[in-house]
Amino acid sequence: MSDSGPSSDSEQAAGRGRRLRNRWRQWRREAQEKSHWAAERLLDRRVCVGITGLSGAGKSTLLTSLIYQLSHPQRAQLPGFAPALNGDLLGAELKPALDSGLPPFDYAECLDALMAQPPRWPESTRDVSAMELHIHLRHRRRLGGARTRTLILELRDYPGEWLMDLPLLHLDYRDWCRQQAHLIDGDARAGLAPGPLSQLAALDPTATAEEAKLSALWRDYRQFLLDCRGRRKLSYLQPGRALLDDREYGVLPLLDLRNRSVDELEELPQDSNYQTLARRYRDYVEGEVTPFVESHFRHLDRQLVLVDMIGTLFAGEQALDDMRLAFGHIADTFRYGSSGPLRKLWRPRVDRLLFAATKVDQVLAADHDALRQLLGQQLQQAFAGARHRGLPLFCEAIAAVRCSNESLRNGRHMLVGHDMGGHYLGFENAEIFARLPREGEDWQHYADAAPPQLRPPAGMDADQCIPHIRVDALLNLLLGDKV
Repeated sequence: MSDSGPSSDSEQAAGRGRRLRNRWRQWRREAQEKSHWAAERLLDRRVCVGITGLSGAGKSTLLTSLIYQLSHPQRAQLPGFAPALNGDLLGAELKPALDSGLPPFDYAECLDALMAQPPRWPESTRDVSAMELHIHLRHRRRLGGARTRTLILELRDYPGEWLMDLPLLHLDYRDWCRQQAHLIDGDARAGLAPGPLSQLAALDPTATAEEAKLSALWRDYRQFLLDCRGRRKLSYLQPGRALLDDREYGVLPLLDLRNRSVDELEELPQDSNYQTLARRYRDYVEGEVTPFVESHFRHLDRQLVLVDMIGTLFAGEQALDDMRLAFGHIADTFRYGSSGPLRKLWRPRVDRLLFAATKVDQVLAADHDALRQLLGQQLQQAFAGARHRGLPLFCEAIAAVRCSNESLRNGRHMLVGHDMGGHYLGFENAEIFARLPREGEDWQHYADAAPPQLRPPAGMDADQCIPHIRVDALLNLLLGDKV
């Protein structure tokens, strides 16, 4: 007993020493990192772009197409990107982003998938990755002559499901439960997993937690989230990582916290359902979300979010409302002032936020502008406050790989391409209107009219260009001011 005090004191002192040494190493590493990045940014030689996409938006495909276009200027068709149009794009080299500590994006495997016979789509992104694209440009001097300069485009991609977790940084467990209860009571999620959700609703916050019961509820809740995405095309789903792997995060919302004060909940025993699930929620935020933000977002200059606007639109009004809700919560993460917790993590330098509707080759060219306008309307509503805080927003409509062509048959414009089974088909899409039906108006125009999923075009090889729609315009928004 007499030795416990000094021993404990020495252990505490040793622990403090280790923490100080680790903190010093982190500060020194960050200082080196900042000086390296500051020098390249001062010379306008580096731009870091975060790329993510809501479910099914085709992020891996876009990255592959973008890298290929910039790496093969003699084959690319980029008239909307000034360096390519003027002959000043000399090419690009793909290199690992060694300073990031992240695994590289598997460009070779994704390109092989598109070039295969028969071609196939690259695998979806399920983790974070990074790469550097060193873009070589001819810089023309005013007094004649030219020199070569290199712009380092650092690309950091991550699953869109992770983006949906960012709002958790400013929600405590009680507030998150109330938000989820409101969503689950809504029409968009009605009828999905009624049995498991009723069991979750009946879970008493004050009762002693039973591990087996919570594990079973977690498995059912994860399947509910997967059905929300797969069957209803919903976007705002948390915890987002549950959609990507089968780890037992155990982050369950308690659906009946009405008439329970904060003090009453905090005074519950540590082994109660409320306290157990609140700890799991905090562990998820602190162990998964916060480290991701600290290691990823503090580096970004620009952010690109890809959206399957066509799939969401044809899934109906509720799917579109849920996507707009997701946009609104993304906007909230940009609205923090100097006292907000996310501002300290973000260390904001994001000066441009871009959203792109993908797969526009599924609709006629006459509908592309209407689709872009619809995306813009969703963003205007969601980001109304963020616009006034100096964050420029942009939107575009693209196809990273064009899979269809237009044909005129019997005086009518049609799209022709191959379905996922490789069968040739011709089809018309339901006309895209530049505004959504107002409340009470009929959404039947879009019901059961979703265009077919198309396969990548056959016959592509490494000596040809990858056909696309407006990837050059997207490049101009991302890099136009840097080149």
